[in-house]
Amino acid sequence: MTAVDGASADPREPGVSGASCPSISTIIPVWNEAEAIEIAVATVHEFLAAHFTDFEILIVESGSTDGSVEICDRLAERMPAVQVIHEGAAKGFGSALRLGYASASKDLVWVVSADLPFPLDKLLAAVPLLADHDAVLSFRVEDERGLFRRFQSVLYNSLAKALLGLTVRHVNSTFKVYRRPVIQSLPLTADGWLIDTEIVYRLQSAGARLAELPVPLIDRKAGSSTIRPITPFLILRDLLKFAWQERLRG
Repeated sequence: MTAVDGASADPREPGVSGASCPSISTIIPVWNEAEAIEIAVATVHEFLAAHFTDFEILIVESGSTDGSVEICDRLAERMPAVQVIHEGAAKGFGSALRLGYASASKDLVWVVSADLPFPLDKLLAAVPLLADHDAVLSFRVEDERGLFRRFQSVLYNSLAKALLGLTVRHVNSTFKVYRRPVIQSLPLTADGWLIDTEIVYRLQSAGARLAELPVPLIDRKAGSSTIRPITPFLILRDLLKFAWQERLRG
């Protein structure tokens, strides 16, 4: 596992290996994000256009009821790089991500949620690392959320690492970038919020070459979180079930 300081570089410039700028698929899962999605997609599109010569933005829209469907379709009409994948119903965060991963066609795969929870330019530090690594994960160096949410995160990460033998610093820190063949090869099954933990577990089990970047977590500024009070208990239930199933398989 490689830890780096997060210095940025333009991916269009050849790295030490002389590799040219990779292409990138950006997945944006959407469910009832009418207040945030238009600004989020425009911001991500502007950023990618400034730093990449070949990119796609895959919006996975999961049966929103607040007008997000129409907004997403309009964005795709305005921006050729944007595609909307209509999942048809809210099947969970993990289900949306798995659909996005399967649909990605570029060299690298990056997930950005509509609340823009991290500085986009952290991607510029991650891309050079993917010449020698299969995935770049992140660990939080700042967290704008409230004390209780931060406590929940620490507790969950400690438990997940203990149950699954994970060696990363932060299991569910939001920022992650993958080489497409690697993420598409993982046998992912989680439909809900456990997906990030399952990905880290599958990567580590497969012996993937992992790097870690320090990335701050920015609290939501637009729209409303879809995380409900019961969500942490559901994630804990899914974690315990997953760890038990993997122990039985082992």
